[in-house]
Amino acid sequence: MDAIAAAFVADLERGQPDRDVLRTVGEPDAERAADAFLQAARDPDLRSTCRLWAPALLRSARPGFGAQCLADLAQRLRAAGGAPLDPERTPTLPLVLGSSNFLARLLRRQPDWIAELSGPVPDPPDPSPIERDWTAIRRAKYRGLLRIAARDLVPRAFEESLRELSELADRCLAAALDCAIQETGESAPALLALGKLGGRELNFSSDVDVLFIYGAESEMEDLERNRAVGRVVTHFKSGLDALTEDGFGYRVDLDLRPEGPTGVLANSVEAALEYYATFGAEWERQMLIRLRPLAGDTAVADAFADAIEPFVYRRLIDPNVMRDVHAMKTRIEDERRRAGRDLEANLKEGPGGIRDVEFLTQSFQLFYGARHPELRTGHVLAALSALGRLRLLPEPVTSALRESYTWLRRAEHAVQLPEEQQLSLFPRDRSGQLALARRMGYAHATADAARDRLLEDWTAVRNEVRQHFEALVFRESE
Repeated sequence: MDAIAAAFVADLERGQPDRDVLRTVGEPDAERAADAFLQAARDPDLRSTCRLWAPALLRSARPGFGAQCLADLAQRLRAAGGAPLDPERTPTLPLVLGSSNFLARLLRRQPDWIAELSGPVPDPPDPSPIERDWTAIRRAKYRGLLRIAARDLVPRAFEESLRELSELADRCLAAALDCAIQETGESAPALLALGKLGGRELNFSSDVDVLFIYGAESEMEDLERNRAVGRVVTHFKSGLDALTEDGFGYRVDLDLRPEGPTGVLANSVEAALEYYATFGAEWERQMLIRLRPLAGDTAVADAFADAIEPFVYRRLIDPNVMRDVHAMKTRIEDERRRAGRDLEANLKEGPGGIRDVEFLTQSFQLFYGARHPELRTGHVLAALSALGRLRLLPEPVTSALRESYTWLRRAEHAVQLPEEQQLSLFPRDRSGQLALARRMGYAHATADAARDRLLEDWTAVRNEVRQHFEALVFRESE
């Protein structure tokens, strides 16, 4: 790529951007892209730094679109009378513009936010508390996503991305609970995280699965408190779900609560424990592995988390755990196929996908967790490492699963990066695969080489994961 980029920059500085180079790196509309590069190269604030921003754009998913956005941002900053655009101060800006449509639109609307990308590697999201205001929450989220996306595109260790996305969501949700309490005038319930947020492995664009629990001393108090907490939950969800000119907060999913969508919005500690003791299903044990107190009444949250552990990690080992988890995964796949889903291209739910690694890992956690507290974590990568250290799985197997899981999650993030959509489908079309390869950091000189390597890795990862899922779950169940 370096030699191709150097030649392209030389031609660009002469006013003759090479269309063949643009086609080679994967640009679908070379003529339009060449015009965009030429416009950027003629901009007074970008002319002297072509050698910096042009090679970065050539490595991105949409070089022409990125060049167009870069020139537009330079003009907007001049028109606003601010400091001129300086690619030397924000070297990740071209990669962001060429990789994420929604972040490019965000920066065009808020050009002063370019400062969030200062430095060779931008700082992590600002860790300070967020103001009790819905607009402030949304803006903090998008500023954080901007930094995280740029850090991912550098690239860096992917586990850092999962942690930063989860910590950003934690801060936003804590502020949202404060807003809801302020608006309703009620006291705070306990807010607990589930799903990937609970495991501190949140997606780039994902629902946040949460659970609300409160304390109550009597049946009458429980009834009154339930109504009050219901008002808090309703405000919390509507405030975060609301789509505004600033975007939205988070898609809040409450369906993992006791009795699911038909159940009350929140339960007392006693009511929730009684539900799980009486009606708790195997999938709910699996789901509660990722339970984590997040905000609100910490005493209630900790009490519930401690009390539910014996339900999740049973002292008496059930020999059917592994088989039940495998049956559940098979049933999910069958249901998706009957519904017409393209399961073979699904990074999350398809054979050899993310769910296979999660279900395999969680089946071992349910089986051995009572005897090994090290396994009681919602973080899949941490659980796999613990399984290897405890010799419950061979170290080469846990290492292979960690690498495969990381690749699948990186691919899922790259699929969600363009438009902040909750997607998990591996693209079927050539152009989509080329763009995905670039967003994942496949920096081969030609787009076809990057795409070929992406497809090879996709096939190898799926086969590796599915082989281990079938072999290990059945081996342990036997």
